[in-house]
Amino acid sequence: DMEKQGHWQGEFWNKRKNGEDYAQRLSISAITDETGKVQQYAALIGDITKRKQDEERIRYQANYDSLTELPNRTLFLDRLNFDLARMKRGQGKLGLMFIDLDGFKLVNDTYGHPTGDRVIKSLSRLLQQRLRKVDIVGRVGGEEFAVILIDTDVENAERILNELREHFAAVVHHSGETEFQCAFSCGVANFEDYETAQDLNEAADRALYAAKNAGRNQVVLARTDK
Repeated sequence: DMEKQGHWQGEFWNKRKNGEDYAQRLSISAITDETGKVQQYAALIGDITKRKQDEERIRYQANYDSLTELPNRTLFLDRLNFDLARMKRGQGKLGLMFIDLDGFKLVNDTYGHPTGDRVIKSLSRLLQQRLRKVDIVGRVGGEEFAVILIDTDVENAERILNELREHFAAVVHHSGETEFQCAFSCGVANFEDYETAQDLNEAADRALYAAKNAGRNQVVLARTDK
């Protein structure tokens, strides 16, 4: 409160003459006489655009994957907990999918990490293009993605995933003169079958592990008997 404390400060966005946005910090201090009566106010305005940009970059790096620009594990799990709480209040259905590229280490070892990165980005684009805007896609590990399917039951999720899997398996990747193809395995769990986000995560992870053990390049639904 300016009258009680004799000082006020705040931050706001402004526009330069060229139309560019920039951040300012405004500090106002009251200057008083010997009796404490305010004689005048002194204002100090500083350009804090760089600090704001640094803060935004740090926030982005903490929450998003630099290669795919998808939510990372931290942000994805935050979204999962939020959506799970909403679904538990009876506001819809939710399916959790874990997707893992098959034999990705061999791709990196054979063709090099730049080629491996292109494969990761290819799968990232496919997931973003073929899933709905409401669904949440994250990169939660080196070659592992996760998807929250909003208002979708596991049967529909299985159909969607098989379409994605078949589409990705048909994509031809390039490394110099060499052409090769990749596939992914997927595990799916339905939130209604589990009490907590951790239980749901573990179920989807077990289903993914089962898909890998069953020969890869396939979709496995989580068993509801735990």
